[in-house]
Amino acid sequence: MNFAALRYEELALNAFPVLHTEVYDGWILRFSGGTAHEGNCVSPLYLSTKAYEDKIEYCENKFREKGLPCVFKMTANVPAALDQQLAMREYEQQDKTYIMECRLTNEGESLKNAQGDAAGASAASGTQIRLTRTMDDSWLEAFLSLDGGDCICPESARAMLTAIRNPVYCAALYENDRIIGCGLGVVEDGKIGLYDIRVHNDFRQKGIGARICRAIMEEGRREGADTAFLQVSAANRPAVRLYQSIGFEEVYTYWYRIR
Repeated sequence: MNFAALRYEELALNAFPVLHTEVYDGWILRFSGGTAHEGNCVSPLYLSTKAYEDKIEYCENKFREKGLPCVFKMTANVPAALDQQLAMREYEQQDKTYIMECRLTNEGESLKNAQGDAAGASAASGTQIRLTRTMDDSWLEAFLSLDGGDCICPESARAMLTAIRNPVYCAALYENDRIIGCGLGVVEDGKIGLYDIRVHNDFRQKGIGARICRAIMEEGRREGADTAFLQVSAANRPAVRLYQSIGFEEVYTYWYRIR
């Protein structure tokens, strides 16, 4: 059992409550108002007592009722027999994703120095980062409008974001009065999760994502977090290299099985 993977999966579930959740014999069924896999999937987190065939059919019926494809989120903790069973039922493997972490205990000074450098850069470029503890309308609008690759309707996304009950940090990078990048940090159990680091298409590859990450990480450290973690698509090599450059290392991998 990879206990780090289990805990990070639990933290991710807590960080983004969906519109409907059902627990079925150790599996977590999640439903949101869109088609994004993260918000509409089965997470087989815990031990099963029922036969896989019966459980898979139960889940397929539940997703069929909602007009959604049945999707399973798979980690290294999922028994190989279940992965094989899904493959036999023509579930394709897609969207391999890394979970990465960075220790913050001794990172305070380096993060401050990095933010100091970023502050100098922002003065020259006319940009600045602002962090708030609440999701105001301007941040929510930017979060929903910036391209994050999610297939979820704005109303559902807003409802899910405002339902978060753990401490949050909403980071926005402004150019004059326009938000060109944003991200969200959620703190729980001494860890801060970095979610949905989004940058306007015209401003990518300019270090904005790193600045947003460092700002959220420093606020998490001040909140008492000793570890930061995030998820990134294995296919997004530039993003993987970016996170590695600021100290993140891979902890485990997950993927989806989609029929």
